[in-house]
Amino acid sequence: MRPISGNTGERVVLHLISASAAYPSTFVLREVQELRRLGLWLVVGQLRPMFARMSTAGFDDVASLVIKPRWLSLDFIAGLTYWGRKQPRRLWRCLVLILRSRPRASDLLKMLYVLLASTLIAYKCRSSREKHVRAHFLHTEALAALFVSHLTGSSYSITVHTVATHFPTMLIREVLRGAAFVVADTHQVEEFLQTLGVRRGRIRLIRNGVPIDELSFRYGQDVLNPPVILAAGYFSRKKGFDVLLTACGLLLQRGIRFRCVLVGDGEERNNLMSLRRKLHLENEVEMPGDLSFDKLRTWYYRAALFVMPSIVPPNGSTDGLPTVVIEALACGTPVIGTDTAGIPEVLVDGRTGILVRAGAPEAIADGIQMLLSHETQRESLAREGRRLIEQEFDLRKNSKIIANLIALHATVPFTITPTT
Repeated sequence: MRPISGNTGERVVLHLISASAAYPSTFVLREVQELRRLGLWLVVGQLRPMFARMSTAGFDDVASLVIKPRWLSLDFIAGLTYWGRKQPRRLWRCLVLILRSRPRASDLLKMLYVLLASTLIAYKCRSSREKHVRAHFLHTEALAALFVSHLTGSSYSITVHTVATHFPTMLIREVLRGAAFVVADTHQVEEFLQTLGVRRGRIRLIRNGVPIDELSFRYGQDVLNPPVILAAGYFSRKKGFDVLLTACGLLLQRGIRFRCVLVGDGEERNNLMSLRRKLHLENEVEMPGDLSFDKLRTWYYRAALFVMPSIVPPNGSTDGLPTVVIEALACGTPVIGTDTAGIPEVLVDGRTGILVRAGAPEAIADGIQMLLSHETQRESLAREGRRLIEQEFDLRKNSKIIANLIALHATVPFTITPTT
């Protein structure tokens, strides 16, 4: 099997992506695109799904960068054999790290899978002389970055987005300790990382950027009548979309004219559809499923306002700072959000958005009714929200910071030379 190699062999970045549902996060693919534009030669190592290629819809230029282990091929044996002969002590150290963390049986199987996937991806990159391994999320990707780093001798970095961990704390601390640099996308995550032993000086606060040139400010230009209340995201419990539907039920009882468009899909879809029927909202609430970025952007411009009703469910998981909130603000769509996770870091109540209590449908309904009745307030929030995005969430500016950090901390440091 022919190994992957870069154009110069000197500036290769291996970007690890785990997409258990086959759809990687948009902001991760955006970073890959921007790092390429800045002159880095990248390959994308797909950790999951195991037997299918992850979707790169809307990111056609990224598709050719993806390398995926072929599990029903000789790769399975070749990767383990290669590293077992070339770096037996390093491979053994990876296994010892797993066993020493005393994982639960389910975690043990998952971590062994990550180790195996790491050996296969590292084997495919064995001749590329990659100088840095990049990962998002303090989970599968970060653990794989540690393993690939041990095997190849490359440096690695992690961007952390939430305050949840899924592997034993001892192992997470080891992953963070070995990283060349650690990025937090919110102050909430920054404080969380410090509780895991990461010194403040090692943490860089870099926001998840959005392409502000593709999200032009068009407040009120395409707004529909009746006014559209837009929400979007993966249908999980922590998103709180059931709370939004309950708020819509209250608006219906109050005689408020509206149309709610709930974009997305996921494990809670059937429950949400049942709640929609129970509240007699079939005519008011649309659930079109997952939409492409271009189609979702069209809805940002059509909507009178956007709602992010995140909650903290009983299992304690939190939402981070949803990218859809940033995109909506960039487009000039006023946003109502809840006081949980990283949302209050961008929604300053009454200035850049409306902030309400999490899990309180009455508060959401009141906020929606108030904004629909006050055009001046909506426009003021839209303009201040856009100003914040331009200052802190510019994808190109923030990606350049990441690229310079990679160049500085790579196994062999180099200089960034943009391709365009």
